[in-house]
Amino acid sequence: MASGFGSWHCLVAFFVFGIGSLSCQGIADELHIDDQLRNCNLYEGSWVHDDSHPIYEASNCPFIDQGFDCLKNGRTDKDYLKYRWKPSGCDLPRFIGRDFLERERGKKIMFVGDSLSKNMWQSLTCALHSAVPGSKYDLTEQGKLSTFSIPEYGVSVMWLKNGFLVDVVTEKIGRVLKLDRITTGNEWLGNDMLIFNTYHWWLHQGQSKTWDYFQVGNMTVKEMDRMEAYEIALTTWSRWIDANIDPVDTQVFFQGVSAAHFDGSEWNETSTQTCEGQMEPVKGSVYPGPSIPGEDTVKKVISLMQKPAKLLDLTLLTQLRKDGHPSIFTGQGKSIDDCSHWCLAGVPDTWNELLNTVLILINPNGTSGAGPAASPQPESPPAPSPQPVAGAPPSSSSPPQASPAPSRQPVAGAPPSGSSPPQAPPAPSPQPVAGAPPSSSSPPEAPPAPSPQPVAGAPPSSYSPPAPVAPASSPQPEAAPPSHHGHKSAGHAVLPAHVGFVFVELAPVLFLILLL
Repeated sequence: MASGFGSWHCLVAFFVFGIGSLSCQGIADELHIDDQLRNCNLYEGSWVHDDSHPIYEASNCPFIDQGFDCLKNGRTDKDYLKYRWKPSGCDLPRFIGRDFLERERGKKIMFVGDSLSKNMWQSLTCALHSAVPGSKYDLTEQGKLSTFSIPEYGVSVMWLKNGFLVDVVTEKIGRVLKLDRITTGNEWLGNDMLIFNTYHWWLHQGQSKTWDYFQVGNMTVKEMDRMEAYEIALTTWSRWIDANIDPVDTQVFFQGVSAAHFDGSEWNETSTQTCEGQMEPVKGSVYPGPSIPGEDTVKKVISLMQKPAKLLDLTLLTQLRKDGHPSIFTGQGKSIDDCSHWCLAGVPDTWNELLNTVLILINPNGTSGAGPAASPQPESPPAPSPQPVAGAPPSSSSPPQASPAPSRQPVAGAPPSGSSPPQAPPAPSPQPVAGAPPSSSSPPEAPPAPSPQPVAGAPPSSYSPPAPVAPASSPQPEAAPPSHHGHKSAGHAVLPAHVGFVFVELAPVLFLILLL
């Protein structure tokens, strides 16, 4: 059907527009590929050997972080560079840096998260620089913000270091991780695209911990179930996004949970303790080891958002890549065995290929705009409250009542706050996972979060954390730099005014074609 459809369009284009070199089969193939992508789960598949990879050479990227540059640090095997992620039902479009720059011309893209976020940010900057090596680039660092930009295209790609997304504050008792508070969100505003990530820091123990206490409201505890704390913090983040980000202006992604490999029994090598010496992926599309607890938490929280972020579901494809870590090739000696981060070039390049694919699916014409606002999702249930731990500093006051939900930032052209806004037609419910095939039914309601186990001798708590309050004086997002391509309609190509006249004049010719 697609082939016939493409052939008729070729004939019409030939007679009406004079496009003699148009390939009918090419149009049919393109329609078929688009259809395949739209109905393909991008995150179910396997790794296949492909000599056309990697998409750039590390030696051509002068700013790769030392810990990620495995070849420079002495890794001699190179097969890990030659694998491509192959979804079961389609092929990912190859990442072409120049095309990405053209589509995102004038845009500001920000990664917010830990060092796995840096891994993905640096992969993208290397791919873009390698695509246009003759173009001037700027790379600056200011505090926790690193900014890479290519002035010729007006594109800025930033990484803002933020391991938890919620606040960590130093107080008299020590470093307090405030699970229900975000006061740094102003730093996220004014961007065209946000890619968030947090997970690995929540698992740290001992000296690697960067906090001393958890706090929700006035309840402070020394320790609690880490996945419960993670869910409370992600819920705080999700409510901040719902209250402060307009999806028409800013696309929001969540970089899914990336796997680590510190136990060979997970991939059926019981004699192996880490990823050291691994030189090929796990074969097939099923990981034999256990699932990662944070994966389900992320999906649950995103499914309950009013304006759901698009999830880049990286868990399975990273679980299969036990060979892709720096291991002992971090440049810090063989006493460091890094099986959490990833070599560059390498696995994070696929994360950006997936991001690129989702952006193409959202906006195949490459026009400006982030797409229609998402339809409201069911209200998120109150986040679970932690139990106090014996020996933790006592609370100075009773828990307060939940704060009212934060007010949303005004949108240009919206009615003043005193008037009732017009009712908008309902928008289709978004899929919680970016790149997953569309579903014909609403997502099931997530089960309530488990309450933490009480600690012996600790009094029970009935406190529910308040909804986070938006920053008191959030600045308006900066306008994105103007496109050098002029104004474009969101998602549709605009035909020239004379086309209708041409159709009228050539109607007899078209009629004869149809008779043939």
